[in-house]
Amino acid sequence: MPEESVIRFSQPAQRILASFQRTTEPETRDVTPIHVSDTVSRLAFVYEKIRNVIDYKEEHLLKKNAIHRILKRRLLGGNTGAQAARALIIELIQARYLPNDQVPETKTVVVQRIIDRYLLLSRFAGEGLGWQDRDEQHRWLIGLAAVEIEQALASNRREQALAEAMYEVMTQDLVLADSQPLPSPERNTQVYLAILRALLKSDEAMIAYALFRLYVPEWDRLDDGGIQSLAHRFADVRNSVELQQHHKLAESLLRTMRRYTAFFWIMRDVAEEKPAASITTYANPELFNEAIRRAASRRYADARVRLRRSVIRSFIFIFLTKMLLAFLIEVPFELFIKGLIDRTTLTVNIAFHPLLMFLIAVTTRVPSKKNTEKLIQGIREIAYKDTGRQLIKKIRFPRKRGPVMRATVALLYTATFVLSFGLIINALGRVGFNVVSGALFIFFLTIISFFAVRIRLSAREFVVLDQREGPLGFIVDFFSLPILRVGRWIALKAPKINIVLFIFDFLIEAPFKSFLEILEELTSFLREKKEEIST
Repeated sequence: MPEESVIRFSQPAQRILASFQRTTEPETRDVTPIHVSDTVSRLAFVYEKIRNVIDYKEEHLLKKNAIHRILKRRLLGGNTGAQAARALIIELIQARYLPNDQVPETKTVVVQRIIDRYLLLSRFAGEGLGWQDRDEQHRWLIGLAAVEIEQALASNRREQALAEAMYEVMTQDLVLADSQPLPSPERNTQVYLAILRALLKSDEAMIAYALFRLYVPEWDRLDDGGIQSLAHRFADVRNSVELQQHHKLAESLLRTMRRYTAFFWIMRDVAEEKPAASITTYANPELFNEAIRRAASRRYADARVRLRRSVIRSFIFIFLTKMLLAFLIEVPFELFIKGLIDRTTLTVNIAFHPLLMFLIAVTTRVPSKKNTEKLIQGIREIAYKDTGRQLIKKIRFPRKRGPVMRATVALLYTATFVLSFGLIINALGRVGFNVVSGALFIFFLTIISFFAVRIRLSAREFVVLDQREGPLGFIVDFFSLPILRVGRWIALKAPKINIVLFIFDFLIEAPFKSFLEILEELTSFLREKKEEIST
């Protein structure tokens, strides 16, 4: 595209720019903001930090997960939205998920209505179900409520505009080369869900909420009668949500979308750098190129910071959990079987995995300048019309294997699984590990390996250059895949069996939050009395 030609923005670029040109929500000057005590806030913030280390989750999910956790606790015993809404917002402000003295009291009404709608649907849809099914359905709906509340408390307009921009590009350019083509609506739904997962990093509750709103677009306008009517078809709605959520193309499309997210995040960063001048920046190719370079440099630097922070969080999570299990299981077992503690195996079991995490972190590289030039090329293809985009290619999904090939692949995978874990078990036996210490070592090896891969991918999510894999990489992948698969399975199941997390949520959090609630009321009372004296 000639530099002197008239610049014409593509529709996706216009969508991103428009999200930065709109005015923010009007200030509610006549509404009193919610205030919490700084002392109480400090205590709540420290508690939340400690808990988040134990419950290892992505940082962008922490607020939503906190809302979910608070909702479950606040709604125990049949509480209503009126009883839970303001307390929920106060807890979020105390934990610094929301700013102090900036959330208007009117938000409590909004949150209350959201909670009451879901509670009503849970009650109507639960009629005729057994208590287990009713409880499971209620928990699913509370998960959706947490997502909606988070969106109501903090606008995600710009993120949605970004997702819609990427969706527009992908549905226009992406060709799914599949032997069994999908109907267009289903195909587009799966593309959009993959974008939510890859670009906005939505978890399964967020995906379920997006699908729920797709099937029930009138949800936020329903009255009690409308909710009762929805309850009659709720089982079908939820079944449709889960079918789309676990679609056969979900994983393949997610891997595909991850290749292109960097282009759209950098486009957003350029617009966010100087929102008022973003159109001018986009319209001048030289300014646009330099802005992309600055945005990419910031992202690379942020990747280094997030890499260190993720490693530290993982280190603390693994170290604390290992120490607990070592002294609860490994030490008593060795004392019972051997009558003494094998300090060598205990030290290796405690120190090896944090050291492995550290080595993986220091060998993770961030993108290069050559990568930035590829970003510039791709972004200009997306941002400007008439550029003849070459960025997105036809995607072919793996062809279906015949029964013989499936059996051969399954046999090879089983052999790899046996060989990988067999070598590890043999090596541990030679060092002197017993059954318990060896099981703990393998358990944490799988978890650490899975965490490390996720951290490495996160640090390199802005790499757009084609990655070439040599023979050594193939061998490493061949033997590490079974370990990673086991680690992934454990990571998905761990929150349900995390003893430390159970202790925090059920034995510490409820009384601690009750103490903070009393302390908050006490500080408010003292503040009022001081104001009375001063008047």
